[in-house]
Amino acid sequence: MISASALLIMICTLGLLKPAIADTQDDYFDNMITLKVGRYLKLEFYEVKSDFDGGIYLDINDFLAMTELSQYSQLTIEGGNIHLHMAGSLFDDTKARHISKEVKNLNIIIVNERLYFDEQAISDLFPLKSIKWLPESYTLAIIPDFNLPLDYQVAAQKRKRAIEEDKNSQENLQQTDFFMPKDRRLVDLGMLKLRYDIDDISTYFKNGAQQDKGDVEAEYSSQLLYGDFNIRHNIYATGELEDISLKYPYIFKDKTVTIGDSFIQKNDILGYNTRIRGLSVSDNDYTVSRSGRDVTIRGEAPRNAMVEVYQNGKVADYQRIEGSEYQFTLEMRSNNDAFKIKIYDRNGVLLEDRVVNVMQGRDFLSQGEWDYNFFYGQNPQGENKAWDDQKFGIAYGVTNNLTYAFDYYDTRNEDKLYQYGKHMAGYRFSNLFVPLVTKVSYYDSLLDDSEGYIGEIKSELFSHKLSYSYERYSHQLAQDENKDSYQEAEMSGNYGRSDYFFRFSSKKYQDRTENIYDSGLSYDVSKAIRINVDLGKTVRNQNERQSNYTGEIGLDYNQGDFTYNVDASYDQRRDAKWQYTARLRKRLRQDSNYAYQLEVSYDESDDVRLEMSFEYKFNDFLKTDANYRSNREKQYKVRASYETVINLKKPLVANNAKYPDSGYVEGTIFIDKNANGKKDNDEEPLVGVGVGIGQNKVKTNSAGIFYLSDVKPYRSNKLLYDYSGIMLDPTLTADSDQTITLLPASGKKISVGLVPLSLIMGSILLPETEDKITKKFFSYVEIVVEKNNEYYTSITPEYDGFYVLQDLKPGKYKLKINYLGSETITLEEEILSVVVLSGETGDFYEGLDFTVSEIKK
Repeated sequence: MISASALLIMICTLGLLKPAIADTQDDYFDNMITLKVGRYLKLEFYEVKSDFDGGIYLDINDFLAMTELSQYSQLTIEGGNIHLHMAGSLFDDTKARHISKEVKNLNIIIVNERLYFDEQAISDLFPLKSIKWLPESYTLAIIPDFNLPLDYQVAAQKRKRAIEEDKNSQENLQQTDFFMPKDRRLVDLGMLKLRYDIDDISTYFKNGAQQDKGDVEAEYSSQLLYGDFNIRHNIYATGELEDISLKYPYIFKDKTVTIGDSFIQKNDILGYNTRIRGLSVSDNDYTVSRSGRDVTIRGEAPRNAMVEVYQNGKVADYQRIEGSEYQFTLEMRSNNDAFKIKIYDRNGVLLEDRVVNVMQGRDFLSQGEWDYNFFYGQNPQGENKAWDDQKFGIAYGVTNNLTYAFDYYDTRNEDKLYQYGKHMAGYRFSNLFVPLVTKVSYYDSLLDDSEGYIGEIKSELFSHKLSYSYERYSHQLAQDENKDSYQEAEMSGNYGRSDYFFRFSSKKYQDRTENIYDSGLSYDVSKAIRINVDLGKTVRNQNERQSNYTGEIGLDYNQGDFTYNVDASYDQRRDAKWQYTARLRKRLRQDSNYAYQLEVSYDESDDVRLEMSFEYKFNDFLKTDANYRSNREKQYKVRASYETVINLKKPLVANNAKYPDSGYVEGTIFIDKNANGKKDNDEEPLVGVGVGIGQNKVKTNSAGIFYLSDVKPYRSNKLLYDYSGIMLDPTLTADSDQTITLLPASGKKISVGLVPLSLIMGSILLPETEDKITKKFFSYVEIVVEKNNEYYTSITPEYDGFYVLQDLKPGKYKLKINYLGSETITLEEEILSVVVLSGETGDFYEGLDFTVSEIKK
């Protein structure tokens, strides 16, 4: 690089600027700022020149040296221009840069034969992302659009440490697997749930059938054959085995292998002769089927749970689960409808909140991505349960915009087409002005000549969504679907709080045709209140033309656990053309003890129907409810239920679990003097520490032990620790939380040790040298700390060489100097070692000084 004095002479000779020489240098004064360049370089007390207008000027020669750009760039002057050549190694594209600027256009000053650039001149000459003066911290922050030599040095160090950390993490990879193979067992004791239900208390004390005395049900969950085992059996009064399954959620990625669901044939060995009802490989535990505008959603939920289905953000329906499955059939208002399922346990605790995809076919897959599902066995929802059903499907992303899928069905139902294949291809046009999605499906019977075709087109223009579908069937498939052909066109959209739809559909079957015209408008008065208005006309042709008009207006209110619905509907074909329904409901919540429901319906034939129910929870285990229906022979009914879960490993420990697949966490909280992670005999337990997951909370006993039950499996449960009720030494580290994931019906034992933290202090001592070398040294140096011969951390000392290492647990530490500058340094002692001792509290270790004996350029 050309020297500043030579450059100065050339500039002055050419008369390109008037330098600030002795008679004018009083216009500028020495100043100190903090200079930050790039991500890592920070120079404290950096010398600059300032003028009385607040201008900052940097010595360009010193700037290049301190950033070490002088080794990768060259600054020259020629013909009134300043030329800067920067090596390609400074840039990601490895291309060198040649920058030329006219000297007269740069704000440059010369003081004591040294060349100074202001902020704008630096920005004009160097490729920068930004340069900013921060007056509150007296800092000039420069973000270059290239890589500093220091950036490469730091990146190399990070790569080296990342390789070491990756090597260590690979050893622990299996231990951190989400499905925890190391925690699985060939056989385990597990959890047992006992439940007693009285369907009608009024008949309980009467003589009669056993069923009048209620039902006793046992459900057992455990680890079996390295899978999740569950069995549910009615002990009294039916004596039936209701469900049995074995699940493996870790064999295939994102899929669960389920063996099970058995049904009873007859008494035989051990009282049962069962066969496997199903073998499935799938990624969800709910199914969706569509027939015209009707959508049926089926799934599993714990007995006595409350399941709510939401349509477009409002509660559309709900069910109290009597067995283990729920089923909702809803009418879609438009193809824009969004559905969600929420499941609450018998005490009002939210168990699941899931968005349900109700659209036919698979979503689009990325290029090269596969998806599949498989089921074999008896279909519990099938019309003919005497046969085994078989279904499998596979899909492949041919490109990011083209997906192909094939599904095979064998439902073994002789009344309908039961053995056929379905081909589906979907394509997205991504380069059009408006989005366009097309899907084509082809159904092919393996038993006769039945065929079916479905074509779908969807697009969107501004806030309007457009869709058209056409279906055609033949032979048996037409009979099953009750249509030879069907087409539907719909336009829907939204404006602010309102949304609308217009739809036309036409169905033909044999000599019948049916055309339906529908329209609807919804308006959200507020977040909780929505008004819906729907109008429809149906025209049927079969020998003669018939028309029918329908209409409905409804108001929905939904706020937390409270819902209110009022509907008035009109149907010209009914004798009682107008019908009115009102429904008021409060759902049971975790923090409330009661729930109620009131429903009144009325039509023009003076038919009034009234339903009322009230539910009261005495505690988490005992609950009763009463209901009244005006249209049944026995109008009043009072029920009661009691349930408890027993941890068979610890049957005498108090257990708040509500489901047999719930897990538990037990552990000890103590002062871990030697930081070995285990409680030794001489280490003090901590009493009264709060431990909890959400609202599920306990405290440690006199031995520092806690037991937390009712922990949901397969979730990242955040275990919180509350030390507010105890006195702690300030040198003790206390983790405030920990993430726990459990297998079903299993537990985890943990040790929570509060470790005393110590502190190391020292300095880096330099030989007599220039101030600039000293400042640069402390900007490019770091202290690397190893613990037990492995990288632990690294720190940057203060501008004067002083450093502090905090929060050190007991162990053997080594401290090393890592200098990232271009100079060569010599140390009197390369490594400083210190042993941080264990104890009830932390300690201070002072005087660990590094002495640099020589710095060579």
